[in-house]
Parts: sequence; C-alpha cells; structure tokens
Amino acid sequence: MKKISFLKLSQALFTLNALIWIGLGIGTFLRLSETSPELKVIMTIIGVMMFGNAGALLLSAWLLPKKRMLILIFVLLILIVNILLTFTDQVGFWDWLTVLIDFALLGVLLGRWKFFTGRD
Repeated sequence: MKKISFLKLSQALFTLNALIWIGLGIGTFLRLSETSPELKVIMTIIGVMMFGNAGALLLSAWLLPKKRMLILIFVLLILIVNILLTFTDQVGFWDWLTVLIDFALLGVLLGRWKFFTGRD
C-alpha cells in the first residue's frame, strides 16, 4: 500500500474543507428568498464570507508545497481564524465537521514543522 505524503493529505483536507464552505455559501444564497428583508444584507455578507473562506482554504492548499515558513504561518492563521469564527454562530453538523478537519490539519502541519524550516 502506498504511503500518502503529508502534503497530499493536507491539500486534500484543505480542498474538502473548501468544498464544504462553498456548499454552505451556496445554501446561504439559496435561502435568501426565505429570509426577511432586514436580514438579506447580513445573509449576503455571510455568504460572501463563506466563499472568501473557501478561497483562503484553496489558496492554502496551493501554497503549501512552496516550503516556506511564511506560508506555514499564513496557513496556520487561516486555520485558527476558521476555528474561532466557526463558534460565533449556530453550531451544527457542518461546523463540527469543518472544525474537525481544521484540527486535523493543525496536527498534520505542526507535526511537520521542520519541512517548512528546511531541516526536513
């Protein structure tokens, strides 16, 4: 059986996480017609932020192989912000799933710290 590299695993998890956020963003926009007029602007902003989050996650997946400490710090900040912001709203199944993925990514990336410092 082939051993999967931590980079491929990390990229796959970032991509899965981004796809979940894209789905949540689409769901938010599809429910706009059911939303009261007062909340439409807020829900639109939330939907846009979900797509922005997905973009940041995809960017993280793309940047990881570049092997730079600054990229690792950027990626870790994205994950930490993602974890913190997940608990600012109602928490459901998809929130727990994305947080689980975020923590898995934190573990994988912090476990390979030396890869980004060039001492691997």
